[in-house]
Amino acid sequence: MGIPSNQPAKRVPRPKAQAKPLPKQLVKPKARPKKKQKKPVPYGFWIGLAALATLALVVLYVEFFVDKPVPVWPEGHTVYGVDVSHYQREIDWQQVRENEVSFAFVKATEGKSLKDKWFADNWEGAGAVGIVRGAYHFYLPYVQPEKQAENFISMVKLTSGDLPPVLDVEVRGRRPVAVLRRDLKVWLQQVEAAYGVKPIIYTNYTYYKDYLAGHFDGYPLWIAHYKVPKLLLEKSDTLKLAFWQHTDGGAIKGIEGAVDCNVFYGSMRELRSVCIP
Repeated sequence: MGIPSNQPAKRVPRPKAQAKPLPKQLVKPKARPKKKQKKPVPYGFWIGLAALATLALVVLYVEFFVDKPVPVWPEGHTVYGVDVSHYQREIDWQQVRENEVSFAFVKATEGKSLKDKWFADNWEGAGAVGIVRGAYHFYLPYVQPEKQAENFISMVKLTSGDLPPVLDVEVRGRRPVAVLRRDLKVWLQQVEAAYGVKPIIYTNYTYYKDYLAGHFDGYPLWIAHYKVPKLLLEKSDTLKLAFWQHTDGGAIKGIEGAVDCNVFYGSMRELRSVCIP
């Protein structure tokens, strides 16, 4: 037999009764944390954003796609002028005078019968504000030079202080060069006899070099030559260079849109000495 022990008998713990799960319909779902509701963006914000985007597009369009008039006068010259026709329509000559413009050439006639419809207004307007003025005729090589000279003389009345008449020759036509030169001299001589002063010849640089150089050295020259820092002709005793039209895209207050801009080779006193006595 075994020996009895004095230690008390160990108590064996009873297993805890497990709670029965509640039916699903009785279980309360855990509450989800509430999301913070975003405040709606004010309507004015979108309007402002659209306005800024539109402005940016306009700026980019103007910068890259719109041809901007060039108001800059070339260096080395101090006497500035414009030439105008009906294309510029109504001009505020007082504003033009206030923007450094000292002289103006105004289109008067073209061919044997055309008369510029804005000539009278431009002629009177330029003279009224003290701008030294001149008138020009646009020459058509297929029209009789005598008829063209008569058209100009009938339209333009020059007085003391006006610039000499101008022959604007730019069209080559199909006339032989020798015939073209002969006809131009007919116009020049007829107009000189009418006004008592040698006319000015206007043309572009290439036309002058190809057709006129060496044949009209006794006449004052007005040469158009764009996008160059200086005209590639030099004034001399034989080359009577008087005016340079350096751009056809100038911007002058008082004239709507682009306008031809010119400079005179000399001082204001020298410009007046070129005018009709």
